[in-house]
Amino acid sequence: MSHEILSIIGMLSPAISGNQDVRSDAIPKATFFVSTEGDDAWSGQLATPNAEGTDGPFATIPRARDAIREIKAEGEFSKPVTVMVRHGIYFLEDSIAFKPEDSGTEECPITYMAYPGEKPVISGGKQIKGPWKPYQGEIMVCTIPEVKEGKWYFRQLFVNGERQTRARIPTEDYYFTEEAVDDAAFRYKQGDFQRWRNLNDIEVVVFHSWNESRFLVSELDEERRIVKFLDPNARHPIGWHGAGGANRYYIENVFEGLQHPGDWYLDKHTGELYYWPVDDIDKLAILAPVLNQLVRFEGGLKERHVQYVNMRGFTFADTDWTLPEKGYPDCGDVGDIVYPSAITLENVRYCAFENNCIRNVGTYALELTGYGNRIIGNDIFDTGGGAIISRNYDEELNVISYNHIHHCGEVYPSAVGINIDDGGGMIAHNLIHNISHSGIYTRHWATDHQAQERENQEQGLIIEYNEIYDVMEKINDGGGLFVRDSNIIIRNNLIHDVYSYSDRCPGWGIYLGCETRDALVENNIVYRAREIIHVWYYDRNIIMQNNIFIDGEISQINYQNPGHLSHEKIKLLRNILCYSGAESLLFRLSGERSLPLESDYNVFFHTGGEELISRGAPGYDSFAEWQQQGLDVHSIVADPLFVDPENDDYSLRPESPAFRLGFKPIDMSTVGLRAHNLHA
Repeated sequence: MSHEILSIIGMLSPAISGNQDVRSDAIPKATFFVSTEGDDAWSGQLATPNAEGTDGPFATIPRARDAIREIKAEGEFSKPVTVMVRHGIYFLEDSIAFKPEDSGTEECPITYMAYPGEKPVISGGKQIKGPWKPYQGEIMVCTIPEVKEGKWYFRQLFVNGERQTRARIPTEDYYFTEEAVDDAAFRYKQGDFQRWRNLNDIEVVVFHSWNESRFLVSELDEERRIVKFLDPNARHPIGWHGAGGANRYYIENVFEGLQHPGDWYLDKHTGELYYWPVDDIDKLAILAPVLNQLVRFEGGLKERHVQYVNMRGFTFADTDWTLPEKGYPDCGDVGDIVYPSAITLENVRYCAFENNCIRNVGTYALELTGYGNRIIGNDIFDTGGGAIISRNYDEELNVISYNHIHHCGEVYPSAVGINIDDGGGMIAHNLIHNISHSGIYTRHWATDHQAQERENQEQGLIIEYNEIYDVMEKINDGGGLFVRDSNIIIRNNLIHDVYSYSDRCPGWGIYLGCETRDALVENNIVYRAREIIHVWYYDRNIIMQNNIFIDGEISQINYQNPGHLSHEKIKLLRNILCYSGAESLLFRLSGERSLPLESDYNVFFHTGGEELISRGAPGYDSFAEWQQQGLDVHSIVADPLFVDPENDDYSLRPESPAFRLGFKPIDMSTVGLRAHNLHA
């Protein structure tokens, strides 16, 4: 483990050392308490109402926040303040806002936390109690007056805490366009489209390659089988060549898609909610969101930060997403940042968001802009977008560690697990899996839809000890780690099973994207991916050393460049590349302009004894030719002698030939949440 993260973890302990039980005699005295049984007219200084019912906890967190403001106004803010929140569901009518005047100090931080041993839920939803009536078969229906009156509309439904399926066609997988007619129209295959009863309300989700659009229908020509859309000016129009063929798509919010338990449809004109229940409807807790955002830290300009505020132990849940009047074009790039995120920390410093859960939200779970903050030990899942966005315009790093991030991208499949939108940080010991796009994505360019200053792209970024698998589930052109720009260290990560939706633009274990430079890739283990490493588009000053790369389906390393560009100073030193596919390549190349500057002291091995073949640069096709050109002169073709590769144990036996070439053992015992669990 690096010295940098060891020092940071030392400062943060015991906050990230695990979910340990708290003895009743160890409960710290709180300044204020909040309870669903409380009253905002009370003092907030008792954990439960007193026997007379005349005093007790507050009923809401905003009341506790205001009480802290009163302490400050009276000049009594001289010690840390703790607000403990009892168990129960706190249904919000508006998001909770914290402003610079709600800040703590280094000596007197302010902490909002769950009462020890309890799990309060902060919900942006509203319960739907019916009355329900049978409609057809197993489908039930109820009328929601607020929807009928135009006061409420929702695009998500949760039952017993589980996301239900907004009715869609096809119910599984996708349709494919027959041909593009223009930028916002396509010809569909016979039987795929029809004049459904709510044609003007359906949403057609069209995939391009690494992102998607959500179109609204403007016209349907059934005779010519052409559907036209309100033109949202998508950067990647229908038929865009980068899609690699016919666009795939599905139709959502279509009444006729009610075909399975868990399917639902809301008619915004009549207010009728149709639902095929997963159980006896009287046994179900049915909830729909009324808010798009739960918490906002509203730092101001320059030095008007929100600072030294901590939130610990909460569950944040049940927010929605909205659709622009003409549909959602696409983000123009990767990452699908759609505003607002469920938790937004704007211009904050020295704040902590620890050991919380964020689930069932419509966009990204948490968005952070600031420096010196800690996002640690959180469980984030079932998000419409991704999990965490980070931006930093100062020198002090944000730390994003020990988070469990999974099942993200339910609405915007181009969204990613962790999105370092600008600046650097320490991204360490996270467990990331089942993501629609990339596990970690860093520092892309500004787009019309996602405009940011992009003024701190050179800040140091460390990505280490993360475990990432089963990503790229719904889309193409991404990876376990997808990095762009400069000054990046990628080390001691465990990445595996990265297979994009198709192999047109495959999923890579590590994707060194457009103009990645001044980067170190070392001590990583990457196995089972369409391709293991992609070195792409004018990359320069990159060292890949002491890694283990195993079983790239297409190739192990793809050195690729457009015809007008060349790589500069790419080095591949003391790595192990082992693979088994009969058709797999060692390297894919884009001519000599994509060759590494230096490649040597590596161990190559094909488990089936096949010849090591590269493709794309004449004269470099075989390993013998490769060596004749002065590359890998000291490298060997030999079995690296893994301890138990059948069970994915890629540690090396003592007699491994890699050690004779200077390879160093890679310790994965603390990768992901494993060190966290050791202390739990």
